[in-house]
Amino acid sequence: MEGVSDEDIVFADEDGEASPAASLPSWLVLVVDDDPEVHHVTRYALRGLSLLGRRLSFLEARSAAEGLALLRANPDAALVLLDVVMETDDAGLRMARAIREEMGNHLVRIILRTGQPGQAPERDVVVQYDINDYRSKDELTAQRLWTSVATALRAYDQLRALEDNRHGLEQILDASTRLFGERSLDRFTEGVVLSLRSLVGGAHGVLLARCPLVAGEPTGEPRVLAGYGPFGPSGAMVTSLLPGPLSHAVPAEVCQRVARAMAQGASVSGPDWHAVHVAVSPTLAVVVYVAGLDRPFGLDPRLVQLFTRTVAIGLDNVLLFEQLAEDRTHDRATGLLNRTGLVAAVEDRLVVGKAALRPLAVASIDLRRFRDINQELGVVWGDRLLAETAVRLSAAAGQGACCGRIGGDQFAILLPDLTLDDAKARVRDIVTAVAAPILLAGREVQPLATPGLAWCDTGLVDAEELLARAEESLQRSKRAHGRLQEVVVGDEPTTPGRLNLSIELNAALSQKQFELYYQPIVAADTREVVAFEALVRWRHPTRGIVTPIAFIPTAEETGLIVPIGAWAMREAALQTAAWTRAAGKPVWVSVNISAAQLSEPGFLEHVAQVIAETGVDPTLLKLEVTEGTIIGDPELAAEILTGLRDLGIRLCMDDFGTGYSNLSYLQTLPFDFLKVDRAFVKSMIDRFESRTILRTMMALAQQLELEVVAEGVESPEQADELARLGCHFLQGFLYGKPMPADLAGALVMGTP
Repeated sequence: MEGVSDEDIVFADEDGEASPAASLPSWLVLVVDDDPEVHHVTRYALRGLSLLGRRLSFLEARSAAEGLALLRANPDAALVLLDVVMETDDAGLRMARAIREEMGNHLVRIILRTGQPGQAPERDVVVQYDINDYRSKDELTAQRLWTSVATALRAYDQLRALEDNRHGLEQILDASTRLFGERSLDRFTEGVVLSLRSLVGGAHGVLLARCPLVAGEPTGEPRVLAGYGPFGPSGAMVTSLLPGPLSHAVPAEVCQRVARAMAQGASVSGPDWHAVHVAVSPTLAVVVYVAGLDRPFGLDPRLVQLFTRTVAIGLDNVLLFEQLAEDRTHDRATGLLNRTGLVAAVEDRLVVGKAALRPLAVASIDLRRFRDINQELGVVWGDRLLAETAVRLSAAAGQGACCGRIGGDQFAILLPDLTLDDAKARVRDIVTAVAAPILLAGREVQPLATPGLAWCDTGLVDAEELLARAEESLQRSKRAHGRLQEVVVGDEPTTPGRLNLSIELNAALSQKQFELYYQPIVAADTREVVAFEALVRWRHPTRGIVTPIAFIPTAEETGLIVPIGAWAMREAALQTAAWTRAAGKPVWVSVNISAAQLSEPGFLEHVAQVIAETGVDPTLLKLEVTEGTIIGDPELAAEILTGLRDLGIRLCMDDFGTGYSNLSYLQTLPFDFLKVDRAFVKSMIDRFESRTILRTMMALAQQLELEVVAEGVESPEQADELARLGCHFLQGFLYGKPMPADLAGALVMGTP
């Protein structure tokens, strides 16, 4: 620490600091903090240091009241290092107010420190009570503490020295008050230029420039913040320089002087000009350039130095306020709107759309495997992916769209004035753009995205609801393995909210409101009923029969799918055993199993218990699982499915061809059946491609010795063609809709 230079703002011809002299009084620093360790650490960090030939001496107080008493007894104290939270949450702020208002002490410098970042002072407090600096204790390294203390002590020294120059001091303070009241960067920089012109009097050229710092070194070309003077062609006066690259705004010689001050990290001067350098923060430096002075070095450097420090502090505050204002509505990592900003944008468009009867859509895009990228490649590359995704979204969303990042890996896009079909097409374009390969950490990565879409044309909706419906669509799309499942707001029957629905589902379980309906499955060769698929129905006391699509998603989200699924398996097993005994022939029943059931601890034991208690032949109980159920944890799925097979249960791969269609699952997992999704059956008569795919599936099943069930059969032509292709079993409305157990039983008994 003793080697740290205190020359953060000096002129090029300024002499080095003299060695401390015993005759010079020390800087009196009052440390007010209720933590004894802070006092010790502060003394240790500042030990042996001197500034302008004067060492530091310390006064210590453990409360605001004690600190005020010491300050009254020592009015020459130069600096107060003040804790915010002591005997009360705002004790430090109250002390700062008392110093300025009650004691009338406007010279002593105050640096606020806190170990609780949430206790940051209000903006008005910083401005009103002339706080020099505010820092969190955990960021005050010895280097930063010395820098803050040195800056504050110099400010105090200059304030004291300028007592004899009241006019200049009053101008600086007046300018500081005005500047600290500004929250706009443009108005602040204009105010700096005006104040400088008033302060230096004879100067006819004033310029304020900034440059980013990397590791303390300037990078890139300095940029103009504001300026006035003979900076135009042939020395023409420019009343207001526009922000932009410095080389585009001022003559080459001025540009060189400013660049020299930036490069040296120190102020430089010539016969009739000064370029005063100051580091605003570790990442930003500014240079105040003043030219055309009436006489060489006619301006007191200390006066400009003090004003420049005021500018630096004010600029730091303005940039902070602008960043805070930006953060209220924008995401810093991507530059897009955040959720708050997007909600406001959607609300604005809803007002316009409602008045003009225009449709409005909100799309939701979720980056899959983003956590894996963060963990495997690092957060920096994860942020790079987010930034690139933001660029791609904005480009693909089209004119008039508004994009936002509303979660860690989730984005939302406002799409105004599009029909439903156009909105769906736009979402597909966005997903395609997002999924383009990107180079991360030297590796080509292909992002994966799941879409959601909420569309309305009524205007009778608010922004939060529209975003919630887009999220609902996204979750449905995830369950559909990435296929867009759009939501048309106002086009659905009135249903209870998710909270009420989960409450009603709990009641339905305890009050036995669930029933099993059974859809017939026939043998393709004889067209005789040989089996059923068990499907859950909810007999609601007021809404009647409720189909699974209305409540299964909520059951899955709340975990109620596990007890509902357990009940369904037991009921199906009991019914299968009863029908088999009554008919005198085997009647098998298939039951759908969710991912939550499959991963539930003790699932195998539960199935074994069901078999034992119901007396069902386990070979007549067929459990159906989808590819989506398996991919969450393939190793666990393999273990559980093998265990089921060992119990005698027969297994079916459901909805084959609509998800990831990972053929390795068919090779490595003990399936007995393959169920072809209804989408292929529906289009098989009219589309050659569907028949080709079906033929391939049949051949694959034959090679793997799997029996095939085709669902969604609605016409004799479909049934005949499926039988011709080698399908073993048929299921669909052609042979019966899902029906109560008594009707299904009559069908069983009526079969020859």
